[in-house]
Amino acid sequence: MTSDATNITGHFLDSSVVRPMMLGTQAYQQYFEDQFSQHPCYISPFIVMEMQRSYLRNAIEFYFTLRLPTIPTLSDALTFWSNRYQGSKHKAVQQLIAELLKTDLSDLNLDKQVALSTIASLIKSFIESLQAKFIHVGEDSTLCARVISFSSLDDIEQAIAEFAIVFDDVKTCRSQCRIEQSLLTDYRPEITAYLQQAETLTILPTTRGFLKIVQNLQEILAQGESACSCKRCERIGDAVIALDAPRKMQLEHTDHSFDYLCPPIQQPHRKHPSETAVNCP
Repeated sequence: MTSDATNITGHFLDSSVVRPMMLGTQAYQQYFEDQFSQHPCYISPFIVMEMQRSYLRNAIEFYFTLRLPTIPTLSDALTFWSNRYQGSKHKAVQQLIAELLKTDLSDLNLDKQVALSTIASLIKSFIESLQAKFIHVGEDSTLCARVISFSSLDDIEQAIAEFAIVFDDVKTCRSQCRIEQSLLTDYRPEITAYLQQAETLTILPTTRGFLKIVQNLQEILAQGESACSCKRCERIGDAVIALDAPRKMQLEHTDHSFDYLCPPIQQPHRKHPSETAVNCP
């Protein structure tokens, strides 16, 4: 669904768009620059958390991996990381290394301190860009406690170390959020609509993500608050984003799930081509 442009007051960006805008190829970044020239771009606190979880936290972990006394070089850190991790953690560091490749590489592998300093600068730049590049809207029905602001980046190593401690304390964060109130009460009718829609769908590549979200929502409805956790919230993140999206803004995304999450709640949305499609037309 794409709304009449005259009715759109802004672009509300999913993390599937925010991430490539910050870390994607030049062609993909230019694509989004061309798309969003007419209106300001907005993100929510929950989107900030998703960016912190999917990229920033992993970049920080890689930084402290490189600091280990048993890891003498950047190449050793990469080897250790690739042998230890897969999936999203691996993708995050691949994107971090892509940013490193834009810098002067002459001393990065020979001088560990140069590599650490460069990575710290990239992490700091990412944090500052996430704060400055987008307009932050206040909508956050979950009151997610993992949305962590940086009061100062003067001592970047201390700042990211403190961030990691707080971010990883999911027990405390979960005790402070209200995801159960959001899902079980505030958006109960919308979630019921999702469940009804799921009954009409078969499992296809385009519907699989939505149906997995619905399965998790069903478990939350059946089990109540005990079924809510930070890990569960990660699995239903697209639903949380769609539900909290401002209805007068267009939700910009690349994920198939929003094609099924947005229409039942009358949320304007637009699915953009993948990075592969833009780079390999």
